[in-house]
Amino acid sequence: MFGNRRFVAISATALLGAAVLAGCSSSTEPAASSAAGAGTEVIAPIMVAPDQTQASAKVGNFIVFNVESLAGTTISTDKPELLELTQAKEEGGAQFNPGAKALAAGVAVVTVTNPDSSTRDVTITIAE
Repeated sequence: MFGNRRFVAISATALLGAAVLAGCSSSTEPAASSAAGAGTEVIAPIMVAPDQTQASAKVGNFIVFNVESLAGTTISTDKPELLELTQAKEEGGAQFNPGAKALAAGVAVVTVTNPDSSTRDVTITIAE
């Protein structure tokens, strides 16, 4: 008997939640279509694994370098006119890997320096 009441209560809550969400929507188009139609498109960043030595990107893409340890890891590039670098950081309780924004077409080398001073180079090819 209690099982039926619980099922009814859960079902009623689910239906109420669905009705509230449906009532908040003023469009019959999917959200992705509306966003794309407004000219705002979210593009996933290019992820570079710790063992990766090459990556490709397009102008405007963001490149994220996955590293073992954020503290003490730095990145540098031989072509700052092609890549705008962002160092690893902690901000507001969140951790951010080092990264770069592709500014112009060309080929740049990013050097990742680990806390133990070991380095690895990643060649980034940027297309228009």
